[in-house]
This record gives sequence, C-alpha cells and structure tokens, in this order.
Amino acid sequence: MALLTTGLITNTKVFGIRPSLTFSVRITNDDLIRTSIQIRGCYYTGTQQTEYVFDIVTLEPGGVANSDYYTQFDAFEFQFITSSDAVEISAWGKEDSGDFTVVHRVLPAGVDQDGVGRVAGANG
Repeated sequence: MALLTTGLITNTKVFGIRPSLTFSVRITNDDLIRTSIQIRGCYYTGTQQTEYVFDIVTLEPGGVANSDYYTQFDAFEFQFITSSDAVEISAWGKEDSGDFTVVHRVLPAGVDQDGVGRVAGANG
C-alpha cells in the first residue's frame, strides 16, 4: 500500500488567469492483480482545508484511468492511497482550452516538494 500526495499546490491568478483550471490525473496499474486507488482532493482558504473530491478507482492489471478535477482555487492538494506499490500516478494542470500547463509532482507522503525525505516528528 502506498500513500502519495501532490503536496500543497499554489494556484493563484497571474494576470487574472490561474495556472491550472483543471487537475488531470492518469493512473496505471502495473501490478499483476486488481488494485484500488482512493483519490482525495482538498482546497484551502487561508488555513481552512475543505475536502471536495473523494473518488475510488479500481483497475484491472494493465488498466489505465484518466480523471479531471475542478481546481479553480488559490491552493489545493490531492492525496492518493493505493492498494499496490505498482500503481503509477501522473498529474498535470490544464487551462481553458484543455492544453497542459503545469506538471505536478506526485510523491510519497513524508517527502517534501524539494524531494527531501522527512522523519515524522523531526524538526524541519
């Protein structure tokens, strides 16, 4: 089982336009058995976190799922809980026209956006 996260994604407007109007997710099951993925999305208003996405996707071996989520918020975060470590998740931001604008990193929970692992309870 794996817990993956995008971490906090800042999505504030630049010249009146957000970098990501839609958050696109592609999930592939590279395992030999059926797997399930729980997808949770939250947006932030100041320090207030509000969950607005709760999906469960089940994929057969070799299966692929593509999903798009509304992200017209100043800040948001997605978390993925998988029943297999052989699941691959990719994420992008899209603009109005559907063109990809930003590649979002999906990392194991406990790894900061800079790629440095942190130990629970450690000051950092």
